[in-house]
Amino acid sequence: MKNIKILSIFFLSLTLAFTSCDDSKEELDVDYNTNSEGVITTLAGTSGKLLGNAVNPSDLENSEVVLEDSNAELDIKLSIQPGSIANNVTKYEIVKMFNGANEVVVAETTSLPYMISYTTVAEFMDGFGLSDSVLRIGDQINFRIKVYTASGNVFYQGLGSSKYDVTINCASDLAGAYSLVVQRDNGPDVIFANEIITEVSPGYYKTTSIYRWAVGSIAPDQGFNFNDVCGTLNAPEQGLAQGYYSNKVYSFEDGSADPATGTLVIKYIVEFGSGPVENIATYTKL
Repeated sequence: MKNIKILSIFFLSLTLAFTSCDDSKEELDVDYNTNSEGVITTLAGTSGKLLGNAVNPSDLENSEVVLEDSNAELDIKLSIQPGSIANNVTKYEIVKMFNGANEVVVAETTSLPYMISYTTVAEFMDGFGLSDSVLRIGDQINFRIKVYTASGNVFYQGLGSSKYDVTINCASDLAGAYSLVVQRDNGPDVIFANEIITEVSPGYYKTTSIYRWAVGSIAPDQGFNFNDVCGTLNAPEQGLAQGYYSNKVYSFEDGSADPATGTLVIKYIVEFGSGPVENIATYTKL
């Protein structure tokens, strides 16, 4: 993986970085030799939403959420990643968790592809043993894949392409064209006249540019992702340019979406070897 560095004269330098994992769990991660046993899968969602309204919008952390079936939808497909071959696999399990815990088996199958569809709130929550009163904006239903092999091993699929999360959220509609001004703490403002924001999933979006770089200047896709939780905007920690570089990108403070004007403000950091750079990006709807 590349790492992009910034010098005082703005030259760019690339270096390689490697990651490793410690496999100490009884159930192993995806980093194993699939030539011997196992397979790499993908869990792709054509739709996934669980939207509602906070009873007390001014206190989202403690407010109960009213969810309706009309805003509950899930269509996900489990399949073998192109180029991967299943070796000594006996079955696949799709499991779901509530905020990363309380694992429940959704389905198991011996062949792929396999589809799962939900149309009600009850289907999302089935098996967790939770009452609706404990649900909050920002809670997640996490879908993961487990692969069982003939030797008795059980592998969690660890790649992002084998994971799918649905976040309980308010309705959100931020996709569109904006003019963008980026205020950075290491130089003059940068202006992009036509910035496109696309919806990845309900309440989760991707920009087309980042920092001072014009679209396509450092990677094929250099936008960053951010969440909209009832008007509060936050960029979760991620790799620069959709992971093309190992530099971290993340919010240093919550941003906002103005429902009256449609203006968005996202406050994020791009890390470099010389230190982090703070950016305040203001998106004005065109």
